[in-house]
Amino acid sequence: MDLLRKTIEEKRQLMISSAKIWGINSKVTIQYSQELDLLLNIAQSLGLIHIPDKIQ
Repeated sequence: MDLLRKTIEEKRQLMISSAKIWGINSKVTIQYSQELDLLLNIAQSLGLIHIPDKIQ
């Protein structure tokens, strides 16, 4: 499970870097965001993380 957490953090950093370089609406940034969402969904389904229903 540490590998999943590491992969999530790496993908998050790639997404942030991409957004800084190409903007948040670039195809590359959106692709990283979608990949990160998938990883987070997997981690959540395994009970490794809790994502709140709404952000306050």
